[in-house]
Amino acid sequence: MKNRLAAISMLILMVFVSLSVAQPQEKLPRTLLPMKLLQDIINEANGELALQNEVFLTGVNRNRKAEEYAGGYFETAFILEKLKEYGFDQAQIVDLPTRGQTTWDAEEAELWVVEPVRKKIADLKELPAVLCSGSSSVEVTAELVDVGQGYSEDFYKDKEVKDKIVLVYGPPDRARRLAVEKYGAVGLIGCSSSHPEFDRDQIGWNSIRVGPKEKPTFAFMVSERTYFDLKMALERKDKIVLKAVVKTRQVPYKEEMAVGLIKGAEKPEEELVLTAHLFEGFAKQGANDDASGCVAILEAGRVIKKMIADGTIPPLKRSIRFLFVPEISGTRAYIQKYPEIARRFFANLNEDMVGEALVKNLSAFRLETTPYSLPTYLNDVVASFVDWMGASQRIAQDLGWKDYAVLSPAGSRDPFYYSIAPFSGGSDHIVFIDGSVRVPAVMFICWPDMWYHTSGDLPDKSDSTQLKRVVTLTVASALFLANAGPEESRAILNEVSSRGLERLGKEKGRAVDLLLKADKKNLAASRKEAVNILRQAVAREKEALESAGFFGGNAPQFVSLLTAKLNTLAQFETAAVNELEVLYRQSCQSQGLKPEKLTLTPDELRLSRVVPVRKPARADDDPWAVMMRLREMNLKVSPLIYQAEFELRNFIDGKKSILDIRNAASAEYEPLPLPDVEKYFLALEQAGVVELKKK
Repeated sequence: MKNRLAAISMLILMVFVSLSVAQPQEKLPRTLLPMKLLQDIINEANGELALQNEVFLTGVNRNRKAEEYAGGYFETAFILEKLKEYGFDQAQIVDLPTRGQTTWDAEEAELWVVEPVRKKIADLKELPAVLCSGSSSVEVTAELVDVGQGYSEDFYKDKEVKDKIVLVYGPPDRARRLAVEKYGAVGLIGCSSSHPEFDRDQIGWNSIRVGPKEKPTFAFMVSERTYFDLKMALERKDKIVLKAVVKTRQVPYKEEMAVGLIKGAEKPEEELVLTAHLFEGFAKQGANDDASGCVAILEAGRVIKKMIADGTIPPLKRSIRFLFVPEISGTRAYIQKYPEIARRFFANLNEDMVGEALVKNLSAFRLETTPYSLPTYLNDVVASFVDWMGASQRIAQDLGWKDYAVLSPAGSRDPFYYSIAPFSGGSDHIVFIDGSVRVPAVMFICWPDMWYHTSGDLPDKSDSTQLKRVVTLTVASALFLANAGPEESRAILNEVSSRGLERLGKEKGRAVDLLLKADKKNLAASRKEAVNILRQAVAREKEALESAGFFGGNAPQFVSLLTAKLNTLAQFETAAVNELEVLYRQSCQSQGLKPEKLTLTPDELRLSRVVPVRKPARADDDPWAVMMRLREMNLKVSPLIYQAEFELRNFIDGKKSILDIRNAASAEYEPLPLPDVEKYFLALEQAGVVELKKK
C-alpha cells in the first residue's frame, strides 16, 4: 500500500513538473533599446535621490519670503545648484517677462471664532492654503451666515449678509460677486478641495480675482470637517462671530525659470526638450504637482551625465534641454523669448505629477499621447517603453523574476498600474502641441491624485519606487530619441505600424458600429461619418509613419520600407471602405431605402474651398486669450464646438479647408455641425487670428 501511494505521489509530481515545464513563460514586449542598456539605466536611476530633492523643494507648506519675489526664488536657485552639481553642460536661470510691476503676497492671516467660544480656525503660518490669493488686508469682527454654494440669487433668499462673513460650499470666487458686490458681505469662507471624501482635512488652494473697480475683500479656505462643524452649528441656530485678521500687499516681482542642457556631439542643433513646472503661481508649492516632475527630469539628466562619464554610453548625438518653468505661461514665454532655440526642438516629454505612490493615491501612471492634429512616431516610441515597464514589473511580481524589478530600497512594492491614454491637455505639453508651434509632445502623469491642489500635496504621498520607474522611462526614451538614426528608423516604423494596426482596428469597429446603430432617418448621415472616421484614421497613420523620416531621412532602406507600409495602408483603406459600403447597402435594403452616392452637399462644397490661414501671432495670442476673446463674442454654437476648439485651431495649416478641419475634428470627437464650425472660423477671423482665403 505504501509503495502504491509513493508511486501515485511520484506520478502526480511528475505530471505537475511536466505541466509547469510545458507552460510557455511570459515574454517581455520588444523594446527599442537592448536589455543590457535598460538594466544599466535601472541600476543608475535613483528614486531615493529624486525623492530627497522633492523633500528639499516642498517638504513643508511654507509661505514665501518677501525678498524672494524681487531677488530670485528658492526653487530656481535649488534647481540651478543641482544642475551644476550633476555636471550639466549648461545651467542657468532665465528671467521671463512679467504680467505687471507687482504681485500679490500674504504676510499674515488668522481666522478666529470669538463667539460662543474662542477658537482659532485658520492660520497662514500653519498652512498657506487657508488664505485665498487676491485677498486684501483687513481686521474685522463679524457674524457668520451660510449661503450654500452662493453663486445664484436663490442662495440669498431670506438671508441678511450685509456686513457679515459668508460661509460657502465651493470656490469663494464663484460667490464673491453676489455676496460681496451686491449684498455687502465683508468676506468669505470657502470649502473646496479635490477629494474631501478621501481626506476630510485637506484644504484646497483657491484664489479670488477682484477687479480694480470692485470691493476689496478676503477669503479663507477650510477643510470639509471644519466647514460642516460651522454649518451644523448655524443650523442649530447658534450665533457664530468670527474675527479675521489679514495682512497682504503688492510687491515688486520677477518671473524666472531654470534651464539645463546636455549637449549632443553630432547634431547639437537638434534638441529633445524635457519640461516640468516648478511654479503654479507663487503661493502654491506642490510636492507631487509638480516638484515630482521637476526632480524626475533632473534625476534623468543626472543619470545620463553619469552614464556618459562612466563610459556606459557614448556621448549623445543630439542635445537634451531641460526646462523648469512656471506652468504653461513660462514655457510659452521661453519659446517667445528664444525662437532660435525653439526651432531646434524636435520632440517634448512633459512630466506633471509623476511621483505619487499609486496604491496610496488610488492612482495609475498615464502616458498621454498627442491629439489627432499631430500624429507622430513619438507616441509609439514612448509607449513601447511604458508597455515594457508594465510587463516587466508584472513578471517580476508574479513570477519572481527579480532581475526585472524596478524598485527603490525604501520605496513601495506597488504594482505598476498604467495606461496609454488620449490627449486631454492641462499642462506644458499643450504649448508645444499648439498649431503655431507644432512640436510633438507627450506627457507622463499619475491620475487621479487624492490630494490634488490641496494642503495635503506633500512628499509623504510620493514614492521613491514610482520615481525610479519614471526616471527609468524618461532616460530610456531620451537616450533612444537623442541617438536614433536611419538604422533605428526602421524599428520606429515597425513600432508605429504595428500599434497603428490596433488603432485602425478600433476606428474601423467604431465606424461599423455607427452604421449598425443608424436608424432609417440617420442612415445616410451615419454612412458619411463612418467613412470619414475611417479615412481620417488612415490619414493619421500615414502621417505618423512619415514623421519617422526625421530619423530615416533619405536612407534607401528607410524609404523603401516606408513606401511598402504606406502601400499596405492604402490597401487597408480600400478594403475597409468597401466593407462599409456593403454594410450600408445591406442597411438600405433592410430599411427599404435606395442607396445614395457619397457626395458633398452645397455647403460642404462651398466650405471645401475656404482655407483658414494663420495671421502672425500677437503677444496676447495664447490659447487662453483667444478663447476669452471668442467668449466675449457670445457665439451661439453647439457645446461640441467649445469641446473641440483647441483642435479646430490646431488643424489650421494653411492647406486644410474649413470642411477638412471639420471632418478631422469630428473624427476625434463627435460629428460637429458644419454651420457652427463655419461660425467659429468667422469669429476667429473677426478676432484677428486667421484670414479666410478662397481656393
